[in-house]
Amino acid sequence: MTYMATVGVKGLTGGQVEKQRVELQREMDDLSQRLDEAGGATQAQIEVNKKRETELQKLRRDLEEAQVQNETQIATIRKKQQDAVNELTEQVDQLQKVKQK
Repeated sequence: MTYMATVGVKGLTGGQVEKQRVELQREMDDLSQRLDEAGGATQAQIEVNKKRETELQKLRRDLEEAQVQNETQIATIRKKQQDAVNELTEQVDQLQKVKQK
């Protein structure tokens, strides 16, 4: 207890000290209850964050999978296009040969 607190307590009567003690106890109980509520809210927020992180990880995996599928489709389309270009080039070459005869 600090000097000022000691002097303040000495100047009070027994009833005043008891009244102040009860008031401080009530205030301490209120603060304890608020702390418990805040702790519960914090725990709930932690749980929500964990769920969101799990969902985010799933979305990332899904995105990566979709990217791989898209890259595969693009490669397939490019190959088909190149095959078509090669075939058309061959046909043009054949037509030019026939035309030159």
